[in-house]
Amino acid sequence: MDDIEKLVLNKINDLKEEIIEFHQKIVQIPSQIPPGKYRPISKFVAEKMKEIGINTEIKRNNVIGEIGNGNGRSLIFNAHLDTYAIHDGWTKDPYKAEIIDNKIYGRGSSDDKACIAAEIFAAKALIDAGIELNGKLILTGVVNEEIGGLGSGYLLDEGLITGDACLLGDVSCDYPVAYRGGVLQVSFTITGIRRHSMSYPDLPPPNRNKFSGINAIHKMSEIIKYLFDLQEKFNMTETKYPILPDLPSKISSVTITKIEGGTSFSTIPDKCSLHCLISIIPELNFEDIKSHILNFIKEIEENDTNLRISVQMPVQIDPQITDINTDFAKKVKNAFKTVFNEEREFKLFIPTSDAHLFQQKGIETILIGPLRGDNNIHAQDEFVYIEDMINVTKIFAITALNYLK
Repeated sequence: MDDIEKLVLNKINDLKEEIIEFHQKIVQIPSQIPPGKYRPISKFVAEKMKEIGINTEIKRNNVIGEIGNGNGRSLIFNAHLDTYAIHDGWTKDPYKAEIIDNKIYGRGSSDDKACIAAEIFAAKALIDAGIELNGKLILTGVVNEEIGGLGSGYLLDEGLITGDACLLGDVSCDYPVAYRGGVLQVSFTITGIRRHSMSYPDLPPPNRNKFSGINAIHKMSEIIKYLFDLQEKFNMTETKYPILPDLPSKISSVTITKIEGGTSFSTIPDKCSLHCLISIIPELNFEDIKSHILNFIKEIEENDTNLRISVQMPVQIDPQITDINTDFAKKVKNAFKTVFNEEREFKLFIPTSDAHLFQQKGIETILIGPLRGDNNIHAQDEFVYIEDMINVTKIFAITALNYLK
């Protein structure tokens, strides 16, 4: 660690209480999707960035800030302002941002408002330390990440941001992430015929007739069995990439996330929908999986003339591998060594983020974050460890310092 790195880290230590206070304030501003009312938090974050001395603008509630110049390379910090929805079961106020045992509770406290605070105060530490960057640092606080990365996608597609590299804050802590799994969203919808529930639609002839109806929920059971069988197939292939301690899975997975169907206990359901996410390790590919699914659907349709089923696959994010031998990757790894005083290897992260959007634009992307297995992200009583948030701030700052010097 050199003297300039020490200076920047000391600045962040001095800013700790201000970082905590700012983080609490943005947790206290609702930004869940739905309903997606982002104007208050976007305005608050933009005002803070301007106060620090960052050139700032808002585009469709996405906040963009810049420091430095265009004489060298450009680095993007990315994190998202929106949060998962609040459901029941909380024992803490999701908007109080209460501190208990060095943890800040609240919706979005870890996913992903800790990274919003971290990137902003990383920039402030560089400014306060009098660092003159030989290049441009771009800070982004985007919206609608939780529904497909629409904010980051908009900024990139419209050319409102571009860069040589992106340090994206939205993953588990303690290690940099250069290997990413993929995800496929699949929805199955079966249409039946509504009748009285005692018309026995699923009995074999002659115990039923054309007036018996068709039970869509019963027919969906074959799809569920297929998905369980698919999981058994996935269990046979483990990834070669190193995994994160709090995300120990080495295999691909099928997760049924929602089932809808039926109108009452006395009526045969004439419609049933099943939604699932298929997450895969980098060794697999979705084209093979999609063909496997569609071939199965074709087969069961041929064997059941009463089956009317549609399949939709609206979201597909393929696995991606970032080169860990580039200068940017080395700068990120050096930042971890500076902060933790030891080498930390690159890991695999299977859950999705906005990283693929940057990588598809030719922007080298590595992920960092404050998330741990016990943070309860997307669940009740979400929290972030203050120490993890401060460490992420330091990693943002040291990476920018060394990449743009």
